[in-house]
Amino acid sequence: MSTTRLVLKLGKAGVDPARLVQLERADLLEAMAETILSEPTAESETELSREARKASQIPLPAGDSSSATSEDGSAAIRLRELELEEKRAEREERQAEREERKAAREAEAQRLVLEAKQTRFEAKERKAAR
Repeated sequence: MSTTRLVLKLGKAGVDPARLVQLERADLLEAMAETILSEPTAESETELSREARKASQIPLPAGDSSSATSEDGSAAIRLRELELEEKRAEREERQAEREERKAAREAEAQRLVLEAKQTRFEAKERKAAR
């Protein structure tokens, strides 16, 4: 991704434009990574609050002494609770998958760093052997 595109995306994500001008490419990449990692959490919180709002709008039984009405209301509430539990489990599963991908990226980055160090070391040894 070009530096210009990084600046544009970070600007859209709400990063202060004055700060963006001062950052070097490595800092822009780091800021982009932080933005990407923080977005799912904000999205999940928004989704959770939306679900809570929907759940709070479900009408409760009107206190009718009829057991059929109260059973229907209880069934509707239980169904909604199950739906919310399922969505929560899906969010947790997506979060676990993101964490696994992040760990894999970090492991790959460490491998590349070690590989670069090994290459530099071998180059120095060859140079010293001459």
